[in-house]
Amino acid sequence: MLIPRDRLLAPCLDPVAARLSDAGFEVLRPVSDAPQDWLRELARVVVVALTPRHRFGRADILAAPRLKGVVFPTIGVEALDLEAADEMGLAVGFGATGELVTSMAEANVLMIAAALLDLARKQASLRGSGWRDGTVRARQVAGKTVGFVGFGRIARATLRRLAGWGTRALYYDPYVTAPPGDEIARTDDLDTLLRASDVVVIMVDLRADTRGMIGEAQLRTMKRDAVLVNAARGAVVDENALARALEGGVIAGAALDAFAAEPLPADSPLRRLDNVLLTPHNLGHTLEQQDSFIPAMVDNIVRIARGDPPSCFKNPHVLEAWRARLARLSAAGLV
Repeated sequence: MLIPRDRLLAPCLDPVAARLSDAGFEVLRPVSDAPQDWLRELARVVVVALTPRHRFGRADILAAPRLKGVVFPTIGVEALDLEAADEMGLAVGFGATGELVTSMAEANVLMIAAALLDLARKQASLRGSGWRDGTVRARQVAGKTVGFVGFGRIARATLRRLAGWGTRALYYDPYVTAPPGDEIARTDDLDTLLRASDVVVIMVDLRADTRGMIGEAQLRTMKRDAVLVNAARGAVVDENALARALEGGVIAGAALDAFAAEPLPADSPLRRLDNVLLTPHNLGHTLEQQDSFIPAMVDNIVRIARGDPPSCFKNPHVLEAWRARLARLSAAGLV
């Protein structure tokens, strides 16, 4: 097993490495992210663990002839060339735990309320002039329409937590075909959702078809008093276009916990605006979530190493291709 060193995820990765070692697995921990350190180890690893800061592409996969799969401690897998992994029949495990879903759903509700209640400006007012000036821009959550761009597990959990707030909801997701229930309406057109929503919540993975999907044209389609919430993936939104829209009054506000470049650059125009709430991609990080990653990651790694599909399976559509890969590895004496 190869488990990288990552300062931000050390509370998860270090216990995982220790548990695997205690279970009798050989655990390799490169001393750095230098290519030569990784390449030296890849020739003999069966499972590679990755974090958002460890890029792993086609060349890396080809350099690992014994590789059965890749495991992420968290839910994001953008560091991996997923297309290449699918093509080569690699199983990908990730941290889609119940605690993660709950924590992120709670964070989304917080951001929705904070954006509508104008929390960013209220904080800036206290820190700047020392008190309020009598201007009221905040609006209540009740009676608003919340539009979900993407409607997976976290979006559904967010919707459940909005019950009792008096909101309406709709979603756009071409990959969700079954109606989820009477509490939300579906639209097949993104622009329709943008025009109808008081709050637009980004809930999609970062893929080729979602990168930059919210740009200048989409922001201008939104209501002028609408707010944008994004705790998913920053590059789904054109941040320069968003900054211009916030500064020019195209939309009223935003709450962002994910950015195209992380950490958010010091010169980002988003930092100088008072109508955007910014948090460092950790708003939904909780002790419960962090603790849940450890057993889930160990389980995913052990299952893949032993030839069983991971419990949290990012790409289950490759199951047959993965089994064929394992058979080839066995026939070649690589397992």
